[in-house]
Amino acid sequence: MFWAGIMGTELVGPFRGPEGVKMTSAKYVEFMTDHFLPWYRRKNYAFHNKIIFMHDNAPSHAAKNTSASMAVMGIKGEKVMVWPPSSPDLNPIENLWSILKQKIYEGGRQFTSKQQLWEAILTSCKQIQAETVQKLTSSMDARLVKLLSIRGPMLKC
Repeated sequence: MFWAGIMGTELVGPFRGPEGVKMTSAKYVEFMTDHFLPWYRRKNYAFHNKIIFMHDNAPSHAAKNTSASMAVMGIKGEKVMVWPPSSPDLNPIENLWSILKQKIYEGGRQFTSKQQLWEAILTSCKQIQAETVQKLTSSMDARLVKLLSIRGPMLKC
């Protein structure tokens, strides 16, 4: 398991999760505290003021103790996007995963170990351009408008 985030035009991570550990809400909070929070705290006040945090609605992300812990970190209220479950086409990070998978497995590439795969993930993440991330995040408004206009459960992008 690995985690990455999009903040503005910046890719945060990736961070590798502990192998064989079920990602419960407590483990997710521990993971965020160890990996995301140090990065977030290095950012300036203006950055903190303008970001909106968007989980991917996994059960461990949406649990009450996760929300309480994130609030302690300063990520609460209007800083956390509320959005419907089972709506991956609304989350820019899901589109980023697709781009990363294409890069990682380009040309039918295969891996013989988890470490080889992890190294490919790191390399591919470093190749993601700020313009690519910007395109994914700036399309958010248009995707929301389209979803509302079709009154549907998903988009065909």
